[in-house]
Parts: sequence; C-alpha cells; structure tokens
Amino acid sequence: MDAKLGWLAPDGTLIEADWGSHTTVAETIISHRGWDYEFASLLYTNQRDFLCDKGYCLLHDPGRNDIQATHIRPLTKFQRDFLFDYFEELGDKRKAKHYLVDEF
Repeated sequence: MDAKLGWLAPDGTLIEADWGSHTTVAETIISHRGWDYEFASLLYTNQRDFLCDKGYCLLHDPGRNDIQATHIRPLTKFQRDFLFDYFEELGDKRKAKHYLVDEF
C-alpha cells in the first residue's frame, strides 16, 4: 500500500492531500462545510488547528519517512479503526496497535 496522506474526518473518511498540500485541502474542507465565517471569527492561527479542533486528524509525513497522525480532540472509533488498518497495511504494527485502545 502506498501511504495516503490527508485529513481523516470524524466519520473515518480520508480526504486525501498530497505531501505539502494539507493547508489547501483544509481550506477546501472548511469552505465545503460552511465554516468560513467561524474560522475567520475565531482567530485561529491556521486551518490545521481549526480542523483538528473540529475533530479531524491530519495524516502527514513531516520527515517524509515517518507518517504521523496529528489530532487535538479524542479520536472517534471510526478514526481509530481507520488508523489501525492504515498502519497495519503499511506494516507498522507498533503504530497500529496504538489505535486499539478505546480511550484516546
């Protein structure tokens, strides 16, 4: 499996974003969800923080060799299930096992 990067929604849906394009994709998600005004009025420093605060999880590879799942809110069961399968398919059993816990 090639590693797919992007935004993992609370319902477990991955919105793909190529490496380096997560901000552009975040802007699209915010717009499509009708959160433009809320984002602008809350003085968030960036789209990433805003989406993470909305329960999204960012799958990114800042070092280009170590995929990270960044989130602020506790992950939903859908997100944990997705991440378990995702890291299992990548062969990273240590990270996959991390998402088996119920409380995050």
